[in-house]
Amino acid sequence: MLLFRIRKHYHLLYVLVTLNIIFFLIVYHRLILIKPVPFSSVDLSIQSFIQNSYNEQNDQYLSSSSRCYIPRFDPWDSTVAKSIHIKSVYRCPTNKQNLINVINNTQLYINQTVNQTSFSNSITHCVYLKIGRNPEEKYFRDWSYTLSDPILIVNGQTEAIVDTDFVVARCYNDTTKYFNQGTFCGYKCPSKAETNSSSKKSISLNKYSGLLYEYVHPLFRLKKPPLSRSQWHSKPENTWLSNLLPSPSPSSSSSNRSPPPSVVMVILDAVSDLQARRALPQTLSYLRSQGLYVFQRHTIVGDGTFANIVPMLFGQKATSFQNPNTNDSRYEFIRTETRVDSKTKKRYQVKKIIHYPGPFDNYPFIVKNFSRLNYTTYFSEEWRDSAFYNLKNGFRQVPTDYYLRPYWLALYETMSYSRYPGNSNPRPCYLNKLLHHLSLNWLEQFLSIHHKTLDYPTFGIMKMNEMSHDYLERLFWIDYDLKSFFENLVQKNLLNNTILIFCGDHGHRQHRIRLTRIGGFEVKLPFYSMLFPKSFDKQFPQAMKNLRDNEKMLTSWWDVYETLANILKMVEQPSIFDPLLVDWKPTTSGISLFHPIPERNCSAAGIPEKYCPCSRSTPLDTALPVIKELTLASINHINNVKLKLHAHLCLPLELKTIIRAEVEKVSITKKVDNQTTNFTHSYTVLFEVSPSGGIFETRLLHHEKTEKIEVNSDILRINLYGETSACIQDKYELRSFCYCISYHQKLKGELSTALMTQSTSNITILNSTITIKN
Repeated sequence: MLLFRIRKHYHLLYVLVTLNIIFFLIVYHRLILIKPVPFSSVDLSIQSFIQNSYNEQNDQYLSSSSRCYIPRFDPWDSTVAKSIHIKSVYRCPTNKQNLINVINNTQLYINQTVNQTSFSNSITHCVYLKIGRNPEEKYFRDWSYTLSDPILIVNGQTEAIVDTDFVVARCYNDTTKYFNQGTFCGYKCPSKAETNSSSKKSISLNKYSGLLYEYVHPLFRLKKPPLSRSQWHSKPENTWLSNLLPSPSPSSSSSNRSPPPSVVMVILDAVSDLQARRALPQTLSYLRSQGLYVFQRHTIVGDGTFANIVPMLFGQKATSFQNPNTNDSRYEFIRTETRVDSKTKKRYQVKKIIHYPGPFDNYPFIVKNFSRLNYTTYFSEEWRDSAFYNLKNGFRQVPTDYYLRPYWLALYETMSYSRYPGNSNPRPCYLNKLLHHLSLNWLEQFLSIHHKTLDYPTFGIMKMNEMSHDYLERLFWIDYDLKSFFENLVQKNLLNNTILIFCGDHGHRQHRIRLTRIGGFEVKLPFYSMLFPKSFDKQFPQAMKNLRDNEKMLTSWWDVYETLANILKMVEQPSIFDPLLVDWKPTTSGISLFHPIPERNCSAAGIPEKYCPCSRSTPLDTALPVIKELTLASINHINNVKLKLHAHLCLPLELKTIIRAEVEKVSITKKVDNQTTNFTHSYTVLFEVSPSGGIFETRLLHHEKTEKIEVNSDILRINLYGETSACIQDKYELRSFCYCISYHQKLKGELSTALMTQSTSNITILNSTITIKN
């Protein structure tokens, strides 16, 4: 009996061990295939691994085309979902109300009810100051703004203000501000001083003396004459089509022909297609019910906002905007640079002439083309540190009819804004509203004035950063607000003859999800969608069919530029007014989305290799010897190629950790060291370096037999570098790599001081303890 029980237990143990071995082989067979082995064996294992993965994943791509495979990802994939932590919506103060309101779009009105309930009737007077650009700013006029003399609001409201677009209103409870013996004198008041026998006390006349309310208000008016119907329905122009088309009949040249469409662009910074699907389900659901076109394979052509907006709005590469302006002394600056003598190792300073690029006035901003055709134009980007402004060079002359840069600059300096030194304010409110409401409200008011009839076509860009750029989770806050905004526009018929472009500019670059494989793809695939007038379906059935087909094609910002150029041609040739018939010809690598876009690869679409999402890559174990060798090759490239001439300023970087790695089979022929090599594998590696803490993504080509490696010069940093590269500020392309020696020494000094302070504090406490014991 005992022997039987022992045999039974052995049999059960045998079954359990066998099942565990089978389970282990099923779960970990891939890791066995790619275990660390010699270099040549690694390639064979990788080949087998890739082939198996391709067979399993064939149905997981957005396209079955052999030209471009883009993986199909779940927006809430577990690798991403665990990194997204949605916080409750920040609530702005509800006890604050606007003391000043705008009526009739151009008049300021003091709300006496608010004066009573919020200020206990303490307001003695209110003034307004007109906001403008600074014409005396020598270099870049988008860096500051001007205020006019204060103008008193008499009898509770103003006359129509028609000579400015923005005003700052201020209300006081102290008549010592702007008054002299009961008479308003503004800035011309004489200097006052109280003369008292016991003391003489100067009265402060700064803007905060008795200031209780300060708020920036936009004003609106029609700046251009209405559309000339006779011009719009004139005889066909002398184009290659003019002799082929019949003369328009009286009926077709009047009521049956649509006026030129408006173009409204709403751009959310750092929003990918996947992020829009995650965070804006209500907005997308509503817009889809209105016929929204969503381009699922839309791709960036550069890194960050500037590198993508320039191709979209100028039809040029962003690098062409960064050429130093050597012909204008206004953009010539002297910079002092510290260097190290190679022999004596002593430091010395040299003065260096730096030529900055000039403003963007002479570049072909497509908005200006629409402006010349009687379109009312606008441009807004809410942040102070924004792509076209002080981070770059802005415009000397106002580029659009409504230009909101002075509005935002003034707004951030008023008492209604919760002061914060940088962008992405932890308390992103203006008085009682989250900042995104200001952009949406401005645009709705603007369209209410101009789209009330079809006689005032508009073209403009409204770009919002605060609710999406730095904090990916904030976008969830504004889904309902965006949906309500678009609903209002539709219900008020403000989009009846409007082409709406609703999009991001690139995916999120610094969030934790960027460390995942999905995040690596997501940053390359921005959200891009379009909504057209209902009449377009009947007027241009083939063009609209092409648009629907193009939703699944590989597209880029070059295609968006060509689409805008195509619309421009429709407006320029009103007697033809068909996107497929007007005399449009591409001037870039893009194709108008009204036209059929063929299956193509990234090169044909004008997408640099670095940003190409077409991939059938497979994740690899980061412990593989080949991965470490390739990573070290990338770090060596940074230290000895990119920073070679700046070793006296930047510390050498060292490998800290490898975060993830992928491989893809390729066949790419390139010349390396004057020898032609057919590379067989493309590796993408994400790694962190010390001492800077920089996280980089690099793409390398490898030949399995010769073991040759080619490092792509476009190594991308995916986390912020802040002030760590301040010593190399004029070398924009090197800032992400350089970790300044001076910054490191400063940090060490601060740390040393902090430790000494802490040590002294501990000794003091110890001495106090000893004294007490004694």
